[in-house]
Amino acid sequence: MVMIRVRMPQKKRELEIPGPRRVGDILVEAGVRPTTVIVTRGKQLLTKDQRVEDGETIDILSVVSGG
Repeated sequence: MVMIRVRMPQKKRELEIPGPRRVGDILVEAGVRPTTVIVTRGKQLLTKDQRVEDGETIDILSVVSGG
């Protein structure tokens, strides 16, 4: 079965979930707080309302801020 591949490099974790789904729903399923990450598909930045289809791969990247 073809699914959405969700990669979280900083956590060394990878999931496969059925699609299509909105980015916000994927973050909930992955247990990730939306305010702490950015989500990309290739070089494209995705918003929480964008849809991801089966067969696509997205990356959930932790945002680090400092001062």
